[in-house]
Amino acid sequence: METMTDPYARLAAYYDIENADLVDDLPTYAALADRFGGPVLDVGCGTGRVAFHLAARGLRVVGVDTSPAMLERARRRAARHKFDPARLAWVEANITQLALEEDFGLAIFAYNGFMHLLTQVDQIAALERIRAHLKPGGGVALDLPNPVEMFQAEDVSGLVVERIFANPTTGATVIQQSLARLDRAEQIMELTWVYDSVEPDGTTRRDLVPLRLRYTLAPEMRLLLDRVGLQVEGLYGDTDLNPYEEESPRLFVAATRAR
Repeated sequence: METMTDPYARLAAYYDIENADLVDDLPTYAALADRFGGPVLDVGCGTGRVAFHLAARGLRVVGVDTSPAMLERARRRAARHKFDPARLAWVEANITQLALEEDFGLAIFAYNGFMHLLTQVDQIAALERIRAHLKPGGGVALDLPNPVEMFQAEDVSGLVVERIFANPTTGATVIQQSLARLDRAEQIMELTWVYDSVEPDGTTRRDLVPLRLRYTLAPEMRLLLDRVGLQVEGLYGDTDLNPYEEESPRLFVAATRAR
């Protein structure tokens, strides 16, 4: 049963299809895992996009997410591909309250996941819990959109078509649209994803997925990490680790816990 506490309950059906091409970051996470070793804590793991890639390389990965719907899809995929539960585990938990009896060589907060933390209080709590679960010398990677985009974006009052894709399970054509409103003073984006599924017989179903997301500025990120005792190694403009600049597509952050 869908609940209002899980905004991904409706989005989960579309998530893997619309993000099938999101693979550019995977080599970077694999390289970081080679450097820092395992196990790997995959925060905001969703349906397991990053977790499966690293587990297939022989690493133990623990995926953490608040969405039962997304985790259920991850578990079904793990069972279908017969992943060893000792190598790949799933935990339904809020990162701000995470308490596992395991230390990790690397923690990953992949594609936009950190944006779901809407206050600095929650951001600090999450980073504190991540640090508490790292081995001395362990690494952290966070991937966010470049926050400069919120100042460059034009305010649009109507729906914007993001992409059109086919749902191979149902045969429907899915039109994904967005409606966004920016509060630049608070660095908050009110976002509604709109999915119109046009079935082969012409019937249409609309799913609405409302989200609130927070942008984090690069200097702010440095202060947050310093506050919790994580040392910034670099702020990068993409997952290829090019220098972070105003026009960069991403804000990719690498940090370590002191030994």
